[in-house]
Amino acid sequence: GVRVYFHAILSKDFKLNPETHKVFIRAEGIFPYEDWKHNICELNCTKHLEEHGYLIEGTVTLAKANVDKYIPYKYCVIHGEEEYEYIYKYPVSSNYVNRCLFIKSTLLNNGEWHQYDDIVCTKPSTMKTIFNRISGNNNKEVVEGKIIAANIMLENIFSILGTWSPENMRSFIFQMRQFYNVTSHPWVCDGKEMPWTELNFGTQQVNDLLLKYMRKIALPFIAPGSAKALQENKVIKSKLGLGLTILTAVEILGLPAFKSDLADLCSLLCLDKVSPQAILDEINYIKKVFAGVTSLNVHLTNLCQRCIDDQVDQWVWIIPLLHFFTPPLQYDHLPMEEDVWAGLEGLPFAETRKKQDTGTLLQLMKEKRYLMDLDRTLVKSWICVLPLESLAIFIEDFSSGLLVTLQGVSYRLENIDLSWNSSKVVETLLKTLLCTLDEEQGRALEARSWQSCLNYCLKLHKMVCKYIKSGRWFMIPATSAMMISKVAKLQPTAVSRDAVQEISVVEVFDETLRDTRTWFRNALDKKLLKEYLEHVTFSFSWELRAWHEFVKISFPDEQFTERWKKTLLADLERRIQEESPVNQILGYCCQHHQFTQLDSSIGWCFCNCATEAVTAACQTQSNLLDKISSYNMGQFSQLVSTIIVKSWPIKSGQSGGDFDDILHHVLTWPDIKHVFSFNGTNTQLLEKLTGEAKDIMATADSVFTSVTDDMKKGCILVKHLEEILQHQEQLICIWEIKHQKLLSKDKGVLQELKELLQRRQEEVTLLRREKKAIGTFLSMCRKVQASVKVDVGEVEFQHLEDLRSKRLNRVVNVGERPLQTYYSLSPKLKEFAQKMHAFRNSLIFQQFWEEAAQKAGEEYESSGEEDEEEEEEEDSIVPVLDLDNVFSNLISPCFVSYERLYDDLRSGSLALSAVDKIFQEFTNHPEVIKTELNTICKLRPGEARDWVDQRFQQIQQYHEMHLTFDAAKIIADVKESLNLSGDFSVLENLLDITAKLESYKTQKLDSISPELMDAKRLLQGITVNRRGCLRELAQQKEFVCWVREALRDTNELKVFVDLASISAGENDMDVDRVACFHDAVHGYFSLLYELRQESGFEDFMHCLMKLWRALDSDENLPKKLVS
Repeated sequence: GVRVYFHAILSKDFKLNPETHKVFIRAEGIFPYEDWKHNICELNCTKHLEEHGYLIEGTVTLAKANVDKYIPYKYCVIHGEEEYEYIYKYPVSSNYVNRCLFIKSTLLNNGEWHQYDDIVCTKPSTMKTIFNRISGNNNKEVVEGKIIAANIMLENIFSILGTWSPENMRSFIFQMRQFYNVTSHPWVCDGKEMPWTELNFGTQQVNDLLLKYMRKIALPFIAPGSAKALQENKVIKSKLGLGLTILTAVEILGLPAFKSDLADLCSLLCLDKVSPQAILDEINYIKKVFAGVTSLNVHLTNLCQRCIDDQVDQWVWIIPLLHFFTPPLQYDHLPMEEDVWAGLEGLPFAETRKKQDTGTLLQLMKEKRYLMDLDRTLVKSWICVLPLESLAIFIEDFSSGLLVTLQGVSYRLENIDLSWNSSKVVETLLKTLLCTLDEEQGRALEARSWQSCLNYCLKLHKMVCKYIKSGRWFMIPATSAMMISKVAKLQPTAVSRDAVQEISVVEVFDETLRDTRTWFRNALDKKLLKEYLEHVTFSFSWELRAWHEFVKISFPDEQFTERWKKTLLADLERRIQEESPVNQILGYCCQHHQFTQLDSSIGWCFCNCATEAVTAACQTQSNLLDKISSYNMGQFSQLVSTIIVKSWPIKSGQSGGDFDDILHHVLTWPDIKHVFSFNGTNTQLLEKLTGEAKDIMATADSVFTSVTDDMKKGCILVKHLEEILQHQEQLICIWEIKHQKLLSKDKGVLQELKELLQRRQEEVTLLRREKKAIGTFLSMCRKVQASVKVDVGEVEFQHLEDLRSKRLNRVVNVGERPLQTYYSLSPKLKEFAQKMHAFRNSLIFQQFWEEAAQKAGEEYESSGEEDEEEEEEEDSIVPVLDLDNVFSNLISPCFVSYERLYDDLRSGSLALSAVDKIFQEFTNHPEVIKTELNTICKLRPGEARDWVDQRFQQIQQYHEMHLTFDAAKIIADVKESLNLSGDFSVLENLLDITAKLESYKTQKLDSISPELMDAKRLLQGITVNRRGCLRELAQQKEFVCWVREALRDTNELKVFVDLASISAGENDMDVDRVACFHDAVHGYFSLLYELRQESGFEDFMHCLMKLWRALDSDENLPKKLVS
């Protein structure tokens, strides 16, 4: 059968006397008992509850047939008479309301069932019934009674664990389940069995009641200082035991829990700071108590899960307890998943890493630091649980093995998403690890651990090189590389360096170098330098420090250290050399101040590249020193020396060089001012320059001093003076640098130099001007030597001499005024030679020059004929003029004619016959006419030129008048051929004007009136081709008349052409003639058919437009008319 235990509280209202009165259970439907007459079970008073009455308990064995069925029952008190309890169920039913017993087979414990009832009450008095109806608060007292009873029952249940044993724990668990089932799902029989829903007392209320009770019994352990009174009443003496008991109850009943409850439970389950053996003994005992009853490791895992979900950080305190119940795998040198390594399998511990409040978890760990002594895996768990931001502090504050730390950090950095903040955190973390390695220097590492540490450092380096995209975080891969170096130095001395190990270490070094170079290539995704107008800057401000941090790393293997440094510097050198030569130099200079703070090899690398780039840079830039002058050039004297040497036109090993080349370089090299300043303001740099650079500076100074002295004396070579005058600003600049002290005392010396230059400028300018003018004079004389020869004497020899090689005082009266050159011409001839030079390109002037020469020759011939004594010669003799006669016989007549032309043009009185003579060659070149008119104005540059445009138009219109006259005559012929009688007065007037054109030859240029120009414009569109087209029509007068008379309209024309085509048959010649006829008539159609006999000039011009279009389409139209 089933043994049933009844537990209830009998109300004091029954006034029970335990000595004389009895309490029984009576029921319905329990075989073999008679319904409501037989006593099923007698209950005894087991405890006096003061104002609540008595705790009554009893037991009975029932047949199994009574399991899993609803049984109505009631408590019956016999004190002289029978009195059944009264069940306060509202609203009041007409039926008898009974309790309901339901023995659930799934909750039986070895055939036992505990029925936990509430308070057994008497029937209410009349007054109380009336009061309850008035107040409407009928169920409140019932619920309060249930709560009172439940707390008493819970105390009774927990008292089972006063003695710890597996049997008691089993009994406790099953009774808790039965209590929860009965209390959280109250049933009654009201005519039939039903849930007591009106009571509003169910699962939620029972959950609250249970949690409240468990908080009470846990309080002495959680807050012992404030619960001294409760200390003596501890039901369970072990804090850990109580915690596991509460955890078990929460788990088996599925109770909810607030965050504070979870934190308190974790506090209960946190191991105390006692000896490891004491902890182990207690846990072993607890395992025995709970063995076969429940799975504590599952409950602990579930608790951790709950805490993680609700962000209750105290769960990290119970990890050691979890490890005691589920020992994690411990293989330090084998690869495994992170959760296995950390002893946190099945837990989503990564969620805790996302906490915003990064300090809370770390503080909790610090509070329970001693736990690490009890559980060697705990450090791994905590490393994996902490937010990344707290990990560096944890490593600093908590002592843990190097291998464990490296393993943990390696797990944490796998697949990390590196933002700005997380990159900063990783940098701090790795720096902390590096400091940890420094502390490890004095500690011995076991060989296998050392090898693993080295491998994990390499793994870290690979990860950061892969995930760190931005070069600004260069310290992260640099630190991971340094870690490899540090761990390599920790190699145990007792370990034999066998071949396998050697290869392993070499491979680690090689991969470190390979990954580092790859990182640099990816991070440096821009050119080394950014160019601005006047300077360059580094594309990445951090780049030099990055190279420094990597290059300075040293490894225990000196050969690898050398290869490491050499390889990285070669990469840097290639990066530098990708820049233009000039930028290589500027890049070195702009960062020179940083090189003292960096590894010296970086500065040497930049210096070597800059020095090697000078040769190429000098090909494109001549002001390298100027570009670097804003920096302290004293810091890079070697570079300055190289620039001076490479910029010098005479290379090392050659002879002293050409003075001219050196002077040109001194006067054109923009950087020369810096070179001269080294002798003055920058003497410290001068001492650091190379000997070759100093020699060049001395040469430059010597050349400059020489030419300036010669210039003052006037004995300077003309070519040197012209070089100076071309670059006098540079000369003045150099002079100011050289004479700073003198200038500080006397400002006037600079003005004297400028005045000297001005005088030399005037002297050499006059010399060059006269040379050109004389050259023009000699050239003009040679042009007319067929008519007359000019004996120029030594002037031609003087002109042929190279002035550049002459000293100035040999060819000009230096220092005297007025200035005179050494050319053997009179001042008057020199004056007119200058004028001739101004008109050397004028075709009209040359025409007058040749006419003057011809006239002079003719006069010579006529004078020869009058000389009776002179014998006749077969060949004519060209007269010779000396320099004294050339002006009167040649120059003066030419200029007289040229000036007369100027006067006639300006006044408009030039005869048209003269226009024909002078401008005839320019008829088709109007631009030449315009040029000639502007050139002749140079005769009197002070006079206005407003007449030039008008004369240009008059001459042009005059030239075109011939064409207009030709077109007008052709139109008149066509008019006659077509027999037109309309108004052609405009054409007649034009013909009248142009017919008299020949008589106009004596007229002046001003006689080209606007009327004549307007008439000419009417016909200016009739080109040569168009005149030819009209001329053919005028010449075919008979054909025109026949066509107009025989074929009077287009229809007749079409019929005629069709008949002609038929008639032609297959005769090619006849077919061609018909085609020509068709094209010609259609081309000239507008004149043949659209003009009436009374049509005038306006209609005629209108029809011409159609003819021109036909001619444009078929340029052979006139030929076809002839054919």
